[in-house]
Amino acid sequence: MDNRCLPILLATLTALCEACGSDGGGGPGGGGAGSGFTAKVDGKAWEATPISISAQANAGTPGTVILVGTQSDGTKSLGLTLTFYNIRGPGKYALGVDNSIVGGVGQVGEGTGMAGQAVSWITAGSGVAGMAEITALDAGRIVGTFNYTAEPGKNNVLGINRVITDGKFDLALKGTLTTLPENAGGKVTAEFGGVLYNAATADASLMDLTGGAGFRLSTVSSVHALGLMLEGVTAPGTFTYSNTSPLRTITAGRNGGTADNCCWGNVPGDVVEIIVTSLMPSRVKGTFSATLKPQPGKPATQDLVVTNGTFDVGIR
Repeated sequence: MDNRCLPILLATLTALCEACGSDGGGGPGGGGAGSGFTAKVDGKAWEATPISISAQANAGTPGTVILVGTQSDGTKSLGLTLTFYNIRGPGKYALGVDNSIVGGVGQVGEGTGMAGQAVSWITAGSGVAGMAEITALDAGRIVGTFNYTAEPGKNNVLGINRVITDGKFDLALKGTLTTLPENAGGKVTAEFGGVLYNAATADASLMDLTGGAGFRLSTVSSVHALGLMLEGVTAPGTFTYSNTSPLRTITAGRNGGTADNCCWGNVPGDVVEIIVTSLMPSRVKGTFSATLKPQPGKPATQDLVVTNGTFDVGIR
């Protein structure tokens, strides 16, 4: 996720220099309504200094809000950044996803303020790297809690993760919270053999592979993947497995993986149920479950049982 998150990485590193801090996004003494930005970083108390705090809604990208804060001991600064995508209001948001998903990214930046002396960490694109809960969000304030694990970013050779716990923010929010279009963001979750899968990125289309009518969904995380194919489907309904036209399939797994994550589905003997509950030009919703056979020539040797699957995805 390094390239995709470059803008927020720069925001984190900028925040490491307190001399370049904002005019106070709402922490104590910051002139706003909030009470601060705090957490534990690897078990140690962290609190952003008021001058370093920024909470900004991005009017140019509806549903995007970026929180930045830095703590400094005079010789070294430690900054946290939370970036939220496709948020419509209070709720729980998974961290470790990209901007096609409802959720966000967490980062850590550490440095001395001198050029070339900063290193960064970022939530992996697993879809399950952490969780934030926004409990209040309006035109002037954002309040919530968070936790996440961040892995070394590009050019960070320290080889250790940073664990953020007990995070809290209560900040004055600047910028304009513009209304999200109906097709913005998505959420796809399931349990693969009882293990949570939360898509980190998703792409949905109202076309099949040949350009005909249908519904196609492709999702992936850093550890797994999931795909749905419904040829010829143009209305809600319940659909079961077919590997001949019209195709009605579920596939799972990342090519190049191990027996734990590659690869299943679109194999005779699959048991599939996909229930489309809403199909609109801008958004498709539904549920799914399956027992998927290993694909020939791939590492998987056991069936994959998929339960509690849900999708709510925008068509872009």
